Amino acid sequence: MPTSRPVKPDLSEADVLLLQQLARGALYGAISRATGIERARVGAAILTLLPKIGAKSRFHATALGAGWGLVQEVHLMNPIGNPLSAQHIAVLAGLVGGEDATVTAERLGLAVNTVKTYTQTVLRTLGARSREQASAAAVLGDLVPLRALGVGWPAVKLSRLRQRAKAC
Repeated sequence: MPTSRPVKPDLSEADVLLLQQLARGALYGAISRATGIERARVGAAILTLLPKIGAKSRFHATALGAGWGLVQEVHLMNPIGNPLSAQHIAVLAGLVGGEDATVTAERLGLAVNTVKTYTQTVLRTLGARSREQASAAAVLGDLVPLRALGVGWPAVKLSRLRQRAKAC
């Protein structure tokens, strides 16, 4: 079982800033202002970023960024604070792993609409504006183990990995 993260991709400062803006839940206008990318080109810039980091989706990208330490904080808005059920955490792990609702539904034996409803409940409970923000928050907040990110990631939560790194 691996006890460290897969190799972090070599990203430009602009790529990291774009990833951080996504994790914040920023809209295209705010991303444009923060990164200097023309608003009409933000979507294309995001699509260019995904293969650079091996992400399946925008929300997988932000979770990977959190796992590698490229995204270090996510400001959530008015979290409800209720604990998430095991099913909600399983749906959240699917988001972290870049699964779409259909794949998550098949994996969990749920209806697609149930997964979509659970996703909205998770966003509301966490106080996240987007799946991107929720995915990064799930990794940073130790809601899911890093193995949810994909092959090669350890079956521990981020804080545990950080503790091991400090001990070495």
